[in-house]
Amino acid sequence: MAQSVDTGADKLVGEIDGAIGRIVFDNPERHNAITPDMFAALAAVVDIYEHDPAIRVVVISGAGGRAFASGADIGNLDSARGPSRTQSSADPQTSRGPAALGRLTKPLVAAVDGYCLGGGLLVALHADLLVATDRAQFGIPAARLGVGYPIEGVEQLVGRVGDANAALILMTGNRFSAEEARQMGLAHSVVPADQLDREVERLCACLVANAPLTLRAVKLSIAAAAGRGDRPAALEAIADCWASEDFAEGRAAFAEHREPRFRGS
Repeated sequence: MAQSVDTGADKLVGEIDGAIGRIVFDNPERHNAITPDMFAALAAVVDIYEHDPAIRVVVISGAGGRAFASGADIGNLDSARGPSRTQSSADPQTSRGPAALGRLTKPLVAAVDGYCLGGGLLVALHADLLVATDRAQFGIPAARLGVGYPIEGVEQLVGRVGDANAALILMTGNRFSAEEARQMGLAHSVVPADQLDREVERLCACLVANAPLTLRAVKLSIAAAAGRGDRPAALEAIADCWASEDFAEGRAAFAEHREPRFRGS
């Protein structure tokens, strides 16, 4: 039975289901628009999952079937103030959650159904693997609102889709289909809506069965290779793999023609 996590925000749900930590945006009447409280709670839940050794993978999704997240709650933009020329983000409260996702060293899977827009896409860009339904829509409407999209989000977007596609997404403010998102590199796979849960479960089962220390080293290495991470930390994580009991278990399982039982140590 799944265990509830106290997120501190009514519209952000946290659950621990075996080795899977789940995060659900639960604001369906506003297409899962993300309030500052939800962003702050997101950071707190991510920290819980990061420090729980029993959790092997984190899945983030939206409730209601109409949206993953339609962006930051537009009602909060009336009082929002932009950054100074030396600040990195327009709103520290809003950026805190995505920043925490960037520090997560466990695999993050985004299950995207419906709208994935603006701040919602900023969240989804931190996912290592993104599964979308064929009715999902992606976009960043900043140019239609006259706001500056956070530079951290632009960096993530360019790293995922390249500068040409990033320019197309940001400058037009248009929405793109799931298949267009897959072709750009935003989504890794596209499935019918009624198969989303099954596909995410299949993916999680694969990740949970693999060596946690190796997956951590992979995440840190990819971040370092993309210029977003700490190369010495990645090298240390790689060395930890070679010195681990899991490596010994992997060798033994291979020799004995059985599935390995990794413990993350």
